[in-house]
Amino acid sequence: MGAGDLMEKVRRIDAADSKASYLVRDLDANIDHINRTVGVGKSYDMIFRRFRIAGIDVATYVINGYFDTLVNIEILDKLGDHDFGSPVGATDSGEGASGKRLAYMQQLLQERLVYSQVTVTESFDEALLNLLAGPMIMLVDGEAAVIVIDTRDYPDRAPGAPNTEQVVNGPRDGFVENIIMNSALIRRRMRDPGLRFELHKVGRRSRSDVAITYVEGVTSPRLIAEVRRRLKAIKVDAIPTAQVALAEFIGHSPWNPFPMVRTTQRPDVAAISLMEGHVVLVVDTTPVVVILPTTLLQLLQHPEEYFINPVFGTYMRWMEFLAAAAAILMPPLWLLLATHPALRHAIPALSFIGPKKPSKVSLVVQFLLVEVSIDILRRAILNSPQSLAATFGILGAVVLGQVASAAGIFSSEALVYVVFAVVSSFAISNLELGMATRLIRVSLILLQWLWALPGLVVGCLFWLVLALRSESLGVPYLWPLAPFNWPSLRSVLIRQPVTWPVPRPAIFDPRDHWHGRP
Repeated sequence: MGAGDLMEKVRRIDAADSKASYLVRDLDANIDHINRTVGVGKSYDMIFRRFRIAGIDVATYVINGYFDTLVNIEILDKLGDHDFGSPVGATDSGEGASGKRLAYMQQLLQERLVYSQVTVTESFDEALLNLLAGPMIMLVDGEAAVIVIDTRDYPDRAPGAPNTEQVVNGPRDGFVENIIMNSALIRRRMRDPGLRFELHKVGRRSRSDVAITYVEGVTSPRLIAEVRRRLKAIKVDAIPTAQVALAEFIGHSPWNPFPMVRTTQRPDVAAISLMEGHVVLVVDTTPVVVILPTTLLQLLQHPEEYFINPVFGTYMRWMEFLAAAAAILMPPLWLLLATHPALRHAIPALSFIGPKKPSKVSLVVQFLLVEVSIDILRRAILNSPQSLAATFGILGAVVLGQVASAAGIFSSEALVYVVFAVVSSFAISNLELGMATRLIRVSLILLQWLWALPGLVVGCLFWLVLALRSESLGVPYLWPLAPFNWPSLRSVLIRQPVTWPVPRPAIFDPRDHWHGRP
């Protein structure tokens, strides 16, 4: 082919609409089109090779760092063997050879590469998507199609103990940033033939892999369809924040401080949620999966409860409920009683409440200063090198505690109650819910300061109504309290022994309503 003919083919490709990009039967034109699209020669990680196999001109593309070097060497070694004979159509030319080279090359790859998946696509966009996702693509001269050879080997790390939801007696493996590994960790715990991983692409440019995971025969088809609909409705260039972006898009409540989805780094928690009838979103590039839908009481459960005796598991669950209540109500209630002596005198048992020494700063300002100081200290620890984090923590505790109290900035009683409330918020299993309790606590402190007891009551009613009106994919946030369902509430309040048949959450409309029954 002359240079003029080649340029004419390139111009025809350039003139086509970008959404209707296509492959032609000329290898040189296809190579030029792909090279300009993916930046071969500009991007160092885009590897392009052109060679001959059994008399057929081919070209391969692969991204450096996305493929297994040993597998790649094995492919080239096997395809470099010339003892294939002369394939039908390998040396033919013209329209009569159409499809023969491609069929021969595909058969050759299928027979020689027993450990790699081999597929064919005629779509230019799908070929690029496969290339950018990791597999090798192969162009064959005379064919308007691409062979996709899956040689992916993503950079990742070995499963390790999660940073959150840590347990004493449970497993130490946690999710990693590889969707394939994360799917295997779930599959390892659930050898149910009904376990499904529906792969979807999210993001117009990022094309991030997101797997809708559910158990066919357990999870409600209506719930699966709703999650699928919301996932397909996401219109955005990319989701660099992965599960956080999905939570905002699917939850539809970005300004609601209550978390509308549950996240976990533990494969066992994801497996338990799937058996309860939840849908789990496994997102590539993040060690966190999203559990849909969720309720407030489910967010107040910890995996450790299932690795200890049911009696102690129930006790620990109640302690988390108590920690949530203390994180919200303890500082505003103490402030109300400390600033209104009449309320203390009405209840003699509460007469001890109140600062024993006067302070230079009002109690409300003290509470707010402590809250802000602890959040700044927490931020400083997160941004500090690991070797200095402990030093910052000790320094902050000394400054906030002993030095500030001795200087008369904080009263010791106020400091104790605020710090206890902050510690209680960290005792909540779900990080987002713990952050929500801090926001609620600060708002109640301000309302109590403005309008005393009526302000505190109005604030509590506001947050209660907001929780009552909140929904997670159509599921009431306060279920099974509102609407009331005693069997489900009992299984929440009491950690049921595994030998008991436990009902799946009825609000999720599961196909199979009971655990442990055939």
